[in-house]
Amino acid sequence: MRGLKDKVALVTGGASGIGAATARRLHEEGALVAISDINIRGAQQIAEEIGDRATAFAYDAMDEQSIVDMVGSTTAHFGRLDILHNNAGALGSDDTTVADTPLEAWDHAMKLNVRAYFVCSKVAIPFMISAGGGVIVNTASSSALGGQLAQTAYGTSKAGIVALTQYIATQYGRQNIRVNSISPGIILTPALLDVAPNLVEVMGPSLLTSYLGTPEDIASTVAFLASDDARYITGQNLCVDGGLFAHAPYVSF
Repeated sequence: MRGLKDKVALVTGGASGIGAATARRLHEEGALVAISDINIRGAQQIAEEIGDRATAFAYDAMDEQSIVDMVGSTTAHFGRLDILHNNAGALGSDDTTVADTPLEAWDHAMKLNVRAYFVCSKVAIPFMISAGGGVIVNTASSSALGGQLAQTAYGTSKAGIVALTQYIATQYGRQNIRVNSISPGIILTPALLDVAPNLVEVMGPSLLTSYLGTPEDIASTVAFLASDDARYITGQNLCVDGGLFAHAPYVSF
């Protein structure tokens, strides 16, 4: 893909799953990659696998100063920041219906997702502007696009990410910053299989593809949106969901 060679990319939640796959793909496209995660050993393992064009930083998405330090460390190490992939997040096992979800679970989802993405972007944008522009790609979710019987806080927080994406794109587009979000559908990550092992069985029959999504499917989309090939795309939410939301709910297979 055009325009990724020697660009500096910061991937949050990069120790496993979508983040790790994205770090690998951006490296394959020629980028230098900072991999950040609360699981620093996992992030270091991915960086070691990639080689000397990658580095790892520990950070806590729930802590503002940790985010500031992560972005600062990335720019200090590589000299600039061109691409931010806001990806860290998690499903909560106690995040169920509106009546039954504890307020603590609601607050945790909002802080981990919407607030952390906001802070990462807030800190990164001035560095991008000083470098002449940049790209932000936010990981949202298909849970943001329609109600479900559980995961109320998670889905609502991911919907907030879609809205945040549009606001940043609107406010900073004329300063050469593009921002898009991706709404993955069922993606076979360790986190999904650990927290919601029955989700594949329940939702799998609604897919229009003959296979389930992998982290690499999202990574390739991130790489495209970060590249010059997507230079006219901003403020959009791209569903990468195997056609999950493409058909009427009464269609059966």
